[in-house]
Amino acid sequence: MTIPAGEGIELRPVGIADAAALYAAIDRNRARLREWLPWIHLSYGFDDLTAFLRERMPENAARTSLTTCIWAADELCGSIGLHLIDTRNRNTSIGYWLDAAHEGRGIMTRACRALVTEGFRNYGLHRIEIRCATGNAKSAAVPQRLGFTEEGVLRQAEWLYDHWVDLRVFSMLVQDWG
Repeated sequence: MTIPAGEGIELRPVGIADAAALYAAIDRNRARLREWLPWIHLSYGFDDLTAFLRERMPENAARTSLTTCIWAADELCGSIGLHLIDTRNRNTSIGYWLDAAHEGRGIMTRACRALVTEGFRNYGLHRIEIRCATGNAKSAAVPQRLGFTEEGVLRQAEWLYDHWVDLRVFSMLVQDWG
């Protein structure tokens, strides 16, 4: 299942076949991504990524989460996903990252718009959150452009290697999604 995001951008569920290209993108962006993402520890390697992909593939198939690669003009340029879905409360959160070479083109905004639409239309979700560190202006710009409501700040909510970071919480409800 491919999710079109417009202007040559597609979201494709992750697979082992993506491992080399995905790892190359992570590795060349390691220092930049590590500033905000707690899973990119210094020893994060190809085996860690393939284990992650092997865990996500059955979750994608069971529709308990949705992890995708972002493709622009048939080039892998990042990842976006619906985290583990709370089926009882019909909500989840979105995580994403983009290769620096593809920033500033609206790719992540289009990818996020497509994923939110997918979540509401085809996963029956009621609420979707995006959380990002208070200092991460680029990440916060995505939900702001898409009309998410900023609900507040969770103080010291995430451990980032050697310190706590506060997280801004943005949300979208199905009835507000246009």
